[in-house]
Amino acid sequence: MNRQILIEENIGETRAAVAENGRIVELHLDRWSEAGQRAVEGEIYRGRIRRVEPALNAAFVDLGVGEEGFLPFGKAGRPKGLHEGAAIGVRIAREAYAEKGPNLGLVEVEPGEAPDCLEPADILAQRLVRTFSDAEPVWADETDYDLEEAFDEALEPQVAIPGGGSLYIEATRAMTTIDVDADGRKGQGNAAQLAVQLNNSAAKEAARQARMRGIGGMIAIDFVHMRGQPDRKAVEQTLRGAFRRDRAKVDVAPLSQFCIGEIARQRRGRTLAEIMLETDGRPTVETAALAALRRLEGEARSDRARKLRLTVGAEVYAWLDGDSIAWRAALADRIGPRFELAESAELDRETCRVARA
Repeated sequence: MNRQILIEENIGETRAAVAENGRIVELHLDRWSEAGQRAVEGEIYRGRIRRVEPALNAAFVDLGVGEEGFLPFGKAGRPKGLHEGAAIGVRIAREAYAEKGPNLGLVEVEPGEAPDCLEPADILAQRLVRTFSDAEPVWADETDYDLEEAFDEALEPQVAIPGGGSLYIEATRAMTTIDVDADGRKGQGNAAQLAVQLNNSAAKEAARQARMRGIGGMIAIDFVHMRGQPDRKAVEQTLRGAFRRDRAKVDVAPLSQFCIGEIARQRRGRTLAEIMLETDGRPTVETAALAALRRLEGEARSDRARKLRLTVGAEVYAWLDGDSIAWRAALADRIGPRFELAESAELDRETCRVARA
């Protein structure tokens, strides 16, 4: 299998993707604004137990950053010496998401001040290289892949199925639903054969989208109806095979008689939508601001002589003007101090303009 790790260093964030056999299957994002503010998978902390919950057979641990971590005791019960106020060593097993703090596992550490981060995470590229030891990182702009397009696709509710048809992906509080629509797909054979062809393609794309978007928990796929049990079994096997390379633990249930596929995919952290979008589906102010900076830098590299003006709406202007991530100095190092920021009440959050100053 041909696997690549694509890296893109932007002002305000590092973007990365994992591509397998010519298609992007994972997307990752590290933002400057979150550095030191969140516990990252694999990090080791000396935490302090805030409270023990016998009913949960677990404890909540202060890590010094972000939400309190959740430490399950397991079948053996609470280990000796773990009491409220105790300093303990923990590793981040799963990052925080939504209202849930990170999951923890016990590790041995030297006594000392708590809470404290003892082993911070490597940078994003190093973490991916360690995970995918058979792949070498490459700069995305040296390849034919378009990370901007890939991230945009991973935030859209509708995506195309190779060969025709569409998936409609919607997140609810309980689960993520994926509806398969033929959308005029054509092919060879009768209606039953076309349904199986469409559903097999949809199963592969649904698995890719779940992995790419970081979707976890319960996933229900509403496939196009198939009458025969052998056809349903064939699509089920395709679905199982499509998740085979997924790093997350995935359980696939048999397709129901109504052609509903049920999947339980391990949550490893936040989805891309949780990082980049508001609950109403709009880009967060930070997402919009960083997109505007990418456009400004792109225009500056095309026009290397003139000073440029970036004009944005009020919300984005306030975020950028505050310069909490020191973007001005970082951008000046890249293109020189030949840019200025302006505000326009006419522009909404997602619109910006770049022009010669």
